[in-house]
Amino acid sequence: MQIKLPQSLVNLAQLFTADLYVVGGYVRNQILGVKNDDIDICSSLGVEEVEELLKNTKYKVKIKNKALGALEISIGEERFEYTTFRKDFYPNNGQHMPTNVAFIDNVREDAKRRDFTCNAIYYDIKNDKILDFYNGIGDIEKRTLRAIENPDDVFSHDGERILRLFRFQCEFNFKIDKDTLLSAFKYKENLRDVSGERMVHEVTRILHSPNKYKGLSKPNAYMKALKNFNKGGLWPELGIDCPKLKFKMVKKVSHKSQGFLIDVIDNVNPISISYYLNLVLSNFFNLNKKMVENYINILCGYYEALNKQQNKQYFFRYFNNFPQIYLLLIHKSKYLANKYQFFYKYIISHRLVMSVKDLKITGQDLKKNYPTVRPERYKPILDSLLSDVFDGKLLNEKEELISAVENKLKYL
Repeated sequence: MQIKLPQSLVNLAQLFTADLYVVGGYVRNQILGVKNDDIDICSSLGVEEVEELLKNTKYKVKIKNKALGALEISIGEERFEYTTFRKDFYPNNGQHMPTNVAFIDNVREDAKRRDFTCNAIYYDIKNDKILDFYNGIGDIEKRTLRAIENPDDVFSHDGERILRLFRFQCEFNFKIDKDTLLSAFKYKENLRDVSGERMVHEVTRILHSPNKYKGLSKPNAYMKALKNFNKGGLWPELGIDCPKLKFKMVKKVSHKSQGFLIDVIDNVNPISISYYLNLVLSNFFNLNKKMVENYINILCGYYEALNKQQNKQYFFRYFNNFPQIYLLLIHKSKYLANKYQFFYKYIISHRLVMSVKDLKITGQDLKKNYPTVRPERYKPILDSLLSDVFDGKLLNEKEELISAVENKLKYL
């Protein structure tokens, strides 16, 4: 079986005093016949040995994690992720980081720390030879995901591997070996220890898995993973208060993350949508504040439209997000989507003022012209002026707005 490599990597292997191997996704994808630009390499040489070996060559070395024997080797725009053969030791208390790492010189022992058979295939660059200790090639041919050796050893210390299992299932259109799947379900609590950043990364890749490898995956490939989350009752481990979810919107909309969240809300039916989204997206997925606010505005705008909120108040709040809201709403109610879109276009064509920040008056103007007014009253005053400008009762001119404030003070 021919594994194609960049010439720079072939040349790198000739500089090594030990056999250099390509392992993981690059070998797997070469066998599958799909592109993969990320190349992981490994050998028995320690990071300091590699540093010394490549000194005064065209290859640059950057240590990424000395304790784990990880570094980056680069030449021009090409990057290779290197690790020293190692054996990881975990405590019995469920800790998800190894307490000890032993560097070894045996490639077969190194293979034991990998996750799935399809990812544990090594290509010996110098000797043009494939090492397949766990019949990974056979599993690739059978389109099967199987944990190496004992599945419990794969999942008992790493919840991210559960997410990777389901992602690979979707991206490659593979089936999951029964024992491997049952072990993933068995250790589902480990999902709680996956960082928010990694959780978002993996879930997003699952939802968009049909786009990863054209010709391998299927249009609704992500449903394989979502069904397994249901089957294993995994959603509570992601902070979603429902063991099983029914999916409708995620199948219809192009923005899969938004469709997924709508399905979550429709199943959980929280008292406050904004509070619930903030809880899940901030606490469990650890999205930054700006992203959380964006999701909340879009999804609350979607539900407020379904509740037929009055046009003026609706667009005061959701005008900037409406194009995205429309793409969701059209799949739920074409009538409401077109109704709100008509008003949205009317606002644009008539250049109506939709935000306090677009008024020709600010809080500083209120302070200067009405010094006895307390600052906490500025917002309701400006909101009232905005409403009057929108209705055509006032012109958006500074002097006229300042004059109108005196009358507002009687009621606000």
